[in-house]
Amino acid sequence: MKPGSTEGIEKGTVTSHETGAKALALSSPAYLAGRPIRHALVLGGTGFIGTPLMRSLGDAGVRTTCLVHRMPLQSQISAVQVVRGSLDRYPWHTLERDAPDVVFHLARIPGRGGLRGALTRVRNRLANERLVLALAALPRPPLVVFIGGTLAYGSHTDELITESTPLAPTSFSRDYHAAELPWLTAQRTNDVPVMIARPAWVLGRGSWFAAFYQRVMQAERYVPQYGDGENWMSLVHVEDCASFLLYYAQSGLPGSAVNVFAGAPIRQRELSERLARLTGLPVRRISLEEMERRFDRAVRQAFEFSARIGTVHSALHAGFRGRHRDLDRDLEDLLLAEPVQG
Repeated sequence: MKPGSTEGIEKGTVTSHETGAKALALSSPAYLAGRPIRHALVLGGTGFIGTPLMRSLGDAGVRTTCLVHRMPLQSQISAVQVVRGSLDRYPWHTLERDAPDVVFHLARIPGRGGLRGALTRVRNRLANERLVLALAALPRPPLVVFIGGTLAYGSHTDELITESTPLAPTSFSRDYHAAELPWLTAQRTNDVPVMIARPAWVLGRGSWFAAFYQRVMQAERYVPQYGDGENWMSLVHVEDCASFLLYYAQSGLPGSAVNVFAGAPIRQRELSERLARLTGLPVRRISLEEMERRFDRAVRQAFEFSARIGTVHSALHAGFRGRHRDLDRDLEDLLLAEPVQG
């Protein structure tokens, strides 16, 4: 099979590559010796997760290069080499002049839904196939940490989802999972050393929490609960998510995938109840049909998505100590940043 080919990986037939000995191997402490990272290339370093990842790399003393397309780096991130270009047009062969030890890949070509979504899937697949081929051609291909998401597993009601669960993308992942397919193939064919991280619901300023909770609370004076609220949500704070990605690059096993989450999952209704206690606002149920009218079908599918995220990599997770262990405190901090008055 040619490097970058997605032959044999189609929707409904994709299975997580972690089986048997490999899945057990990353649970063994023998594989957790830290590897040095001197130079990192970050694709998507100006985004929601990429920005704190850049800070984590800087704090760790890692020389960092960031590919910037349109959005500039935040001013407080310093000592970073910026190269300009896009995922589908950058001359990747130039990396040989100053090859990174690790590539953190969070970048996506945007566009969802209908014909635009179909075009986005093709562009993301082709751009990533091109990148796989370019890295495979280097004398010493760098380790790639590709950041996907747990929406790639699809909804599983009460079933525990681990890295061995078959992939069945839903919601936003339907369009963006195409970017992951070349990396799954590269893992299987060993063209490039690849590790895949799949964060759960990432909690932080901006993103889904602001769009679907804070703005609603500020404008309409209630805490929304979407649908019956029985769907499971596994959470991780964005700062811990970023720190875990660096830890995974240093300690994980090439060829593996890992779910990124913190603590036990909660029901969506419990998240609404916690926010009601913190703000003094009442909870109001919003039907999924109303949610689809307000936003779109992909948003509805995201809130129909139920996932109790777990892991087969117990030793890897046990070796990481995140800073955010109190969900109520994290929610309170987010609410204080953009106050909601009861």
